[in-house]
Amino acid sequence: MKTKNFTKDWWFSFIEKNLSFSETQVYKKAISEDTLDALNNGAREMLRSRINRLDITNGFRLYIDDKELSDSEIRRLIKDNKLNDSESIESYCTRVFGKKFGIITNYGEKHSEILASTILKTIRPLFDIVGIPPWGLELTTFIGNYGWTPLGIHTDNRGENVLHYHLGPGNKSMYVWDEDLYEKVGKGISNNKNVDPLLKYAKKYEFGSGDLYYMPWNKHHIGYSGDFSIGVTLWFNNPTRYDFSKLMIETIKNLFLKNDQSIIESQLDYLSNENTFTDFVNTLNIDKDILEKPLLDFLKLTYNEYKKCLISNGGWQNIPLSYHKKIDSQKEYFPNLETKFIIPNDLFEINSEKIEDRLYVYVRGSRLSFKYFPELVSILDTINTCKVGVEVKSIIDEHKSLPKEVTLYFLKVLINNKGVRVKELELIEPLP
Repeated sequence: MKTKNFTKDWWFSFIEKNLSFSETQVYKKAISEDTLDALNNGAREMLRSRINRLDITNGFRLYIDDKELSDSEIRRLIKDNKLNDSESIESYCTRVFGKKFGIITNYGEKHSEILASTILKTIRPLFDIVGIPPWGLELTTFIGNYGWTPLGIHTDNRGENVLHYHLGPGNKSMYVWDEDLYEKVGKGISNNKNVDPLLKYAKKYEFGSGDLYYMPWNKHHIGYSGDFSIGVTLWFNNPTRYDFSKLMIETIKNLFLKNDQSIIESQLDYLSNENTFTDFVNTLNIDKDILEKPLLDFLKLTYNEYKKCLISNGGWQNIPLSYHKKIDSQKEYFPNLETKFIIPNDLFEINSEKIEDRLYVYVRGSRLSFKYFPELVSILDTINTCKVGVEVKSIIDEHKSLPKEVTLYFLKVLINNKGVRVKELELIEPLP
C-alpha cells in the first residue's frame, strides 16, 4: 500500500532515502495537485504583496538579462505596474521585466499566509520525528527563466538544509558537487560563475512540477532554469552555536529594549560618572526583580520567551505583516466587527501567561502585553477550542463583566497580528 505523502510514515521514508539528511535526493510527484494550486496562489500572494506595496528593500532581488537591478531601478519598473487579479505571474513578469528575468525573494512566510499555512501542513509531521530547528523555518521563492542561478556556484549557510517545492511549469536542473571534490576542481571558489568547465564533475538532478528536491547545506551547487518556473524553498535552519547566540542577543533587543529617543548629554569625570549606566538600565523594559537576579536567570528568560514566540508562529522565523502598525482603541479599523465571525487557525495556537498584573499573549511570533483580566484568558480559550469559529457578538455576550470596548480592542489586536481571521471581511495590507 502506497504511503500518503507528507505523513509521518512518508517523512520516515524521506529520511531513509537521503541517509538521514546527508545526501541530495529528488522525490518525484511528492506534491499533490491541491497543494500545488495552493502554493501557486501563495507565490502570487507573496509577489503581489512585495510589488504592490513597493516592498523591495529587504530580501528582494531582480535580475534582467543576467544583470542585478538596484532598488531604485526596480522601483521605477514596478511603481506604475501593479500585479492585478487577472494577470498571471508569468505574463506580468514578461510584460514588465522582458523575456529573460529572475526574481529571488526571501521571507515568503512573512508576505503570504497561504504559503506559510500550506508549507507548514506538509512539514509538521516531520517535527514529530526530528523536532523543530532552533532557528525555525524560512521561505525563499525563485521565479523566472534566468538560466543559471545568478549567484553562481555556492553553498548555503552552514546548517541550513533546504527543501525545494517545485511548482513549475518549467523543469529545473541542479548541479551538485561534494565539498572535497569542489575544493579540488573548483578551488573552493564561492559564487563561481565559470560554470561550464566544472559541469563534468557535478551530479545532475532534474525535477519538474510537483517534485520535491532535498539538498543538505554543505553541497556546492548551481541551478539552471531555461523555461519559466516557480520554486518555493524551505530552509530548515539548524544554526551554529555562535549564530544562535547572536540570535539570543537580538531577542533581548527585540523584547526588552525600549525605543527611548531621549538625548544623553556629555559627561564630566567620564570614567566614574555612572549617569549613563542608569540611562542604560532604565531603557531596559525588564522588571527590577529580574534585573537583580543572576545573569543566567535573565538569559534563560530570554531563551524561553524566544521559544514561546517561535512556537506561536508555527516555527516560522519571520512574523507575518500586520494590517496596521499599531491598533488605537478609538479607531474602528475593521468595520462592523461586532457583527462578524472570528475564524481560528489551528496551525497557530495563541498562548498566554500572567505575570503580576500583566497578561502576555504569544501570537504569530509576537509577544503582546495587556493589563490582566481573567476574561481575556477565557476569550483565548474560546478561540483556541472552537472548531469552525465563533461570533464576535457571542464573545461579547459571554464576557459582559468586561467592558465591550476592551473586548473589541483585544480582538482587533489579535486580528491585526493575524492570530485569527474574520469571515467575509476584506483586509488588505496598507502601503508601507
